[in-house]
Amino acid sequence: YTQRFARRVLSTPERLRFASITSAAAQADFLAARWCLKEATYKAAFPHQSLRWHDISVTTDGRKPHVHVHWLPELAHLAVHASLSHDAGLVASYVVIENTK
Repeated sequence: YTQRFARRVLSTPERLRFASITSAAAQADFLAARWCLKEATYKAAFPHQSLRWHDISVTTDGRKPHVHVHWLPELAHLAVHASLSHDAGLVASYVVIENTK
């Protein structure tokens, strides 16, 4: 199920990184973090744009997550700010979408 879920929700760069993780527990942590951030991004963007999971890609800079969204051209000015917390098998994220116009 893990591999099928990864194919369904991860972008191409995320799938490449996921494939390089050898531990099943680390793969589960990776998927949980990405899913949590993508779900929060989806909810923050709706109804302005209905996103697909592959429209959202998460990278990290050290320990800070960065959410990249393939916006519709008329929404390209939007900036995404994300926070992620995880401990004891739980993960939570918060996403704010800022209008930079």
